[in-house]
Amino acid sequence: MVEQSPRPRRPLPDPDVYGEAEVREFLDPWHPRASVETDRPEQVFVDPERVLDNITLALHRLDVDIDAPPAFEPDTVTVNELAVMLDDLDRTAALVARLVNIAVQLMAARYPEALVRFPLPETYDLRDVDRLTIGDREHRLARDILNERLGTDSDLHPDDLVDRLRPLGPGEQVHLLVALCRMYRHKLLALKHHTGTY
Repeated sequence: MVEQSPRPRRPLPDPDVYGEAEVREFLDPWHPRASVETDRPEQVFVDPERVLDNITLALHRLDVDIDAPPAFEPDTVTVNELAVMLDDLDRTAALVARLVNIAVQLMAARYPEALVRFPLPETYDLRDVDRLTIGDREHRLARDILNERLGTDSDLHPDDLVDRLRPLGPGEQVHLLVALCRMYRHKLLALKHHTGTY
């Protein structure tokens, strides 16, 4: 079970602009809504911590049900929420660190350490399996970041990722995140097959 702590108060969006129900959900500390948005005027309020929490819950679901939707499906994080997260390099690094740290923590809690720590080999190419259109740079970086975390008991810190993520454009950052989620799923599948739990 994921521990939840009280959240700090957030800026109050105007219910007349955003809709009373949406604002109530956004202000409810236990509701998954991470944003409210409108077309007139075009504006969006986003709670970055809740976006991270929603992605964490998606990773937990995938750990329990390998066929669950991945962490970046629209019902988990909207396009606008993702755009806000990727608009700031520190938030992007926090997102990548959270994703990789939680994924490895979940695997380490359920599967033999030697299997969990085994890195994705250099010959592993996500694009051969999932037929995704992802560039070499973001594919290699996703594999390197995941392997780095697999090889240690310590969580990756966002500050250690900022410079590595800096060369990536917004589209490449999205590809990196998708690649990390798919790599986590493939690693989970391998662990389940090795342990006979699939």
